[in-house]
Amino acid sequence: MSNYHLTTQQLEQFQEDGYLILPSLFNAEEVGRMRQEADRILGLILNSSIALNRISGRLDWMMGQSKLPVVRKIQPINDLSDYLTQVSNDPRLLDPMRDIMQDEPVLMEEKLNYKQPLRAVVEGVPITDARDDRFPIHNDWAYYKAQNYPQEIISSAIAMDDSTTANGPLRVWPGSHRAHLEHEAMELGLQVLPGSVDFNGGIDILAPAGSVMFFHTLLVHNSRPNTTDGPRRLMIYSHYPARFDLGDDARNGPARRHEQPYERQYCDLVQQGAYQDQFKA
Repeated sequence: MSNYHLTTQQLEQFQEDGYLILPSLFNAEEVGRMRQEADRILGLILNSSIALNRISGRLDWMMGQSKLPVVRKIQPINDLSDYLTQVSNDPRLLDPMRDIMQDEPVLMEEKLNYKQPLRAVVEGVPITDARDDRFPIHNDWAYYKAQNYPQEIISSAIAMDDSTTANGPLRVWPGSHRAHLEHEAMELGLQVLPGSVDFNGGIDILAPAGSVMFFHTLLVHNSRPNTTDGPRRLMIYSHYPARFDLGDDARNGPARRHEQPYERQYCDLVQQGAYQDQFKA
């Protein structure tokens, strides 16, 4: 069996900084398959929205500065992709988390951050807000604590595309995971209070496709807008230690159960010939 456990040096680096990057952990063929799944999921979500004249509850998108839509993220996604479900259980993700947690990781959230500008307006799906695809300066536990999840959550972010300075890479504040910082609500979500970190600081995570960043749920991070005409896709899984015994799919389950009937209705329309797909990723 393959062994992807961390070295003592890697584990110490994670404990010091709150994150760790493992370059090119997934090969080009695997990354290509992830991209295909990302395109298929994007097509499913947008076409089902068009067919049923409603915006999917999984879809987070906006009108970009170029007056074309930008898909920010789709969440949840594992029930839409057998392959991405397999990836969430890959030892390349679980072994490092076992070392960090000293426990068995349990999946509690998965999301695909696309940062993907579209090439044309998608007719039939309303979009009104004009904003960018950045994410505020925050930590993830500010959201997770609403469901009583522990602060020991570890997330893994798989780069499906090369992360560059231009396409809105993750930006982190090393060492900020040692204590939770208070947040406030703003337009794009939650943000740490002004003065708690240097808003002009942080380090961009620049890594080739196939790389994985593991990060602590208290690590402060954000991303600036994608200024390119291509996507910057990150597949993000979040796991908590099994010792907390918090049950299955409490965070993403309600959204899955709400959206699945609409997606089945869309598939029925396609099968009956009552709807032809209008969007192709």
